[in-house]
Amino acid sequence: MNQLITELLAQLRPALNSVSRAEQLLTEYWADKIALLWSTKDVHRAANEAKTVLTEQQARTILRSLRDNYHAQYGLEWRDVSEAVQETGLGRDINKRELHRFIHRDVLVIDPPLQLKGRS
Repeated sequence: MNQLITELLAQLRPALNSVSRAEQLLTEYWADKIALLWSTKDVHRAANEAKTVLTEQQARTILRSLRDNYHAQYGLEWRDVSEAVQETGLGRDINKRELHRFIHRDVLVIDPPLQLKGRS
């Protein structure tokens, strides 16, 4: 939970009057709770394992779908993330070079967002 608190504080730092007080409050809040977090990096990893490359927006779409269809009694497993990636049909095939980097160097392959013509 310390990593979560650290990440939250980093995001909130510009709006906080007292970072140490915020850290104390968050630590107290999370003392009797747990949170299992899934991120778009998890979705990208599942996609790359399936030899697929997603944009960040596509990964967010899949993550939101997982959240919206989450059933607390059954939880969320890696298999669910992998299946969600495959069922959407989003993304493109990973090329050989990208696959090599992913397998041998653990480098996630994420497509950049589409650039609109005429915009910089």
